[in-house]
Amino acid sequence: MTETPEPIPPPLLPPRVGAEHLRNLEAPALDAEAARLAEAERATRTAMSPYDRQLREIHARQEEIATERRRRERAGRHAARIAVREMAGSGEMPTLADALLAEPSPLPEARPLAEVRAFLASGGQVGFGYPTRLGVLGFTDGRQLRNAATWGEARALYADGWEPGAPGGAGVRGVRVHLIGTRVERVVAAGEVVLELAGGEAVTTGQPS
Repeated sequence: MTETPEPIPPPLLPPRVGAEHLRNLEAPALDAEAARLAEAERATRTAMSPYDRQLREIHARQEEIATERRRRERAGRHAARIAVREMAGSGEMPTLADALLAEPSPLPEARPLAEVRAFLASGGQVGFGYPTRLGVLGFTDGRQLRNAATWGEARALYADGWEPGAPGGAGVRGVRVHLIGTRVERVVAAGEVVLELAGGEAVTTGQPS
């Protein structure tokens, strides 16, 4: 059996100065106590940095595995693809998540995302991306970030298991949209955005009209 290594002790803390004693310290002595604690904090962060890097690497690899699982799941979602094709003929609006996987594409692959008519499922027309950077969607596999500016680029990334959002533990996940005509923006799930598949021939064949 492999023995668990003994944990490495953290850097030593300076002795604690009680609250009552702190009241009696002159300003220089108080500053010196603060400096000792700041030094202990720096030493502790330095000791933690290899573990933080390893944890970030572990999380990135876990996200890459999750991306591959999503790719396999999305490759087999035939029912959703058929449903989108039927919606295109009936005038109904599918969710962004379903439309990205539909075969054939319900919109021309070369269409800029800035020209795709999208709405929140709860109501209100939205544009993709920031109000100051229209028609750009960020996707991540947990480690990398790629931006899609066309419908085809977004479809390719989504089919490969990439998720809308940014990588990293602090990365924001979801579709960034803004309300048309305003600077109000938000991040929502791909299932909370619906698309208007109007455009005649382009809707039914997936070819530019």
